Amino acid sequence: MRGENVVYIHYEEPDATSTVERLRLIGLHPDQIKAQLHFIAPQRALQKLWLEPLIAARPALVIHDGVNQAMLLQSSQINAEATFTFRRTLVVPFTAAGAATLACDHLPMVKDESRVNAYGDVHKGNALDGVRIALENEQPFGRGMRGVSWVYVTKDRPGYLRSHGRATKIAQKTFMGTLVVDDSETAMPRPDIAFYAPKDDANGTDSESLSAVIATGFALADLIWNLIHAQPDHTIGSVRKLQAALRDSGEQHRDAKVAEELDDLVYAGRLVEVAGLRGAKGYRTTAAHAKDEFDDCA
Repeated sequence: MRGENVVYIHYEEPDATSTVERLRLIGLHPDQIKAQLHFIAPQRALQKLWLEPLIAARPALVIHDGVNQAMLLQSSQINAEATFTFRRTLVVPFTAAGAATLACDHLPMVKDESRVNAYGDVHKGNALDGVRIALENEQPFGRGMRGVSWVYVTKDRPGYLRSHGRATKIAQKTFMGTLVVDDSETAMPRPDIAFYAPKDDANGTDSESLSAVIATGFALADLIWNLIHAQPDHTIGSVRKLQAALRDSGEQHRDAKVAEELDDLVYAGRLVEVAGLRGAKGYRTTAAHAKDEFDDCA
């Protein structure tokens, strides 16, 4: 929401409470939300005329949350005709005005690794002019938890994304990376959201390769933070000393990878750079102090 308006149409919730709460949790200011978020929660079929004030706001992004429920509201059924009505009535008016649209759908509860389309009518995917992204949950998300989902592209029109991913055993599924939402204590004062691309040697075809992505992704960042936090004054005097601590813990990583994780931790506000040993750059943890400040303001 960097200065642009966003329209959020939620077909499965009665009001904006949970959406606004999530936006606040990831750091958006109430004034920004009030000025730029245009939220509606329709309880009956929408008409094009009712969309005009939303289109007039010239949104950069329009989110349709709950496609099946939207189709039932518009057509009382989920089939090819309902798909056409949903797109014609609710999607095309916004895309014609220059907005990008994002539709959130559901996969069946029964896990089927070969499935590439969402629950319901197959025409939802056939009519899609863009990208279909599938998230397969590996570790559940929740308050005080660290959740993980594998991210796949299952349709890519006009074909710009697959080259950045890894092929899988399913021809239409390309593994794009790992989405991590960390609301554990080390991520305070707010949830940390990160996306990790596949490793160079990970092909995304089995759980062992995918687990390797996590092992060198968010877990390494947490390990680095914990090692530094365990030092006197929660400070380490140099990257060389940090590498020694990593080896002592049984981990060994390239300097470039460790530097990348340190940069991410500084950007996330969990570390700050300090003057280190003999002119070296050192690091000090801040998450514990940030958590205390957050609790004082809550």
